[in-house]
Amino acid sequence: MSNWLGRLFGRRTAAEERRRNPALAAATRASAEIYDRIPLRDFIDDSRRVELARKLYLEINSVCNATDPVTVCRERFVVAMLELAAYQVLIIPPPPAEDLSGLRGQPGVSGEMQAHLKILCGKSDVLRPVLSEVAKSGDAAALEAALCRHYWEAYWRQKTLNAVRIALSDCTSPDWDQPFLHAACVTAEHNDRWLLEMAPALEESVAQDAANAYSMFTDIVLSGADDPATEWREYVANAAIPLPSYQAG
Repeated sequence: MSNWLGRLFGRRTAAEERRRNPALAAATRASAEIYDRIPLRDFIDDSRRVELARKLYLEINSVCNATDPVTVCRERFVVAMLELAAYQVLIIPPPPAEDLSGLRGQPGVSGEMQAHLKILCGKSDVLRPVLSEVAKSGDAAALEAALCRHYWEAYWRQKTLNAVRIALSDCTSPDWDQPFLHAACVTAEHNDRWLLEMAPALEESVAQDAANAYSMFTDIVLSGADDPATEWREYVANAAIPLPSYQAG
């Protein structure tokens, strides 16, 4: 693991950091490990890396030192998850390309949205502020690179906050992070398809009910449920909506 993230914020030793706040120390180490294993460095320069790292550290620090760190972490985690999902559904390629996320083919996640990126940049409140100028240039490669940059930046933040959540013991076995990502992606793709006036990715007869049900996952997380995935499954148990094939809680 590289130690550049630690150097960025002073010369506190690992022992000093653990004594000050064990969750902060664990999450800071995890953040550096996450950065080292993702290709974000291919899309940003050193100044942007330092800027993002500082923001992440300050966010971790504020969460860990809050009066109620678990609640604050959940709130930040939800925001980060919804942002990541907005990019995730656009990153997933159509068949036969490999989908490393494992989400394509699960209910409501098609892998078809990448082809509509440029049009979405003019319609989506999430994409318009960050990608519309690149989209206007007509340079498809530049637009794809910009999307990848924003995706990996969002991924780094979300996975770092996930590490904070786990360090605070706000987790289950099996955990609820992947079910939450799937639910957020269903909501993101459903909204994108509505903007594009496309047919839903869910079975049309249950599409709106299913979209509403999947959006409830976010509300359950914010409610403070001990096990959001299990509570969500109980919530939809008698509803005629398609469920993901993996066990979610």
